Amino acid sequence: MRLPAVEVKELYFRYDKEYVLEKITATIWDKEYIAIIGPNGGGKSTFVRLLLGLLQPTKGKISVYGRPPLEARRLVGYLPQNVNFNLDIPLLAREVILQGRLESGKYRFGSEDMKLLYQIAKELNIENLLDRKISDLSGGERQRVLLARALITKPKLLILDEPTASVDIASQKRIYQILKTLSMTKIVISHDINILLEGVDRVFYLNRKLFIHENIQLDIQNKEGHFCEMELFEELRRRCDG
Repeated sequence: MRLPAVEVKELYFRYDKEYVLEKITATIWDKEYIAIIGPNGGGKSTFVRLLLGLLQPTKGKISVYGRPPLEARRLVGYLPQNVNFNLDIPLLAREVILQGRLESGKYRFGSEDMKLLYQIAKELNIENLLDRKISDLSGGERQRVLLARALITKPKLLILDEPTASVDIASQKRIYQILKTLSMTKIVISHDINILLEGVDRVFYLNRKLFIHENIQLDIQNKEGHFCEMELFEELRRRCDG
């Protein structure tokens, strides 16, 4: 029996008088891998904030594993698009990862925390990074450390907002390979439409309204594992209009 991870029903959201999301209805199933793509200003970041409970719907309902988003936060691992570090503070990668285990009133880490740290570091192949300063890491290395911080919470749902932004192509491929191996519900918001080549189950095209695409076989040219972005958006727009 398939269990719903996220249920969205007749969702509307507006800033002041302008709606940025309209009549969004969708179910994301447990262990499903979803890519959310769309143009700038299409509502992707707003949708993520609603899933996290950082914003409340103007109308409609969202549930995450049967709970309101705020009550389900402990079930969600989140890698935001922009994570700002004060690089003058000499934080080690292990310290950044362990921040994911912090709770109210908790000031030290126990054996279970350390066990998870080393387990996840091994899975992500970042054991050699743990004792390095976060400021000394490359963009791709830093993203893997931040992914580890999201995973150390032991989430059922992992949400990643532009996980391959500002990293080189080799790092992008490595991150996508890692995501394929993770056995949990995954939602990746991305401008990098090459995510469509990386084994996602469905594609949500979000541009104020939601269009869901399954079993996409795009009749566009694939050059060395990369789509032409404009061709892809034109193809999806054509399908939505049709």
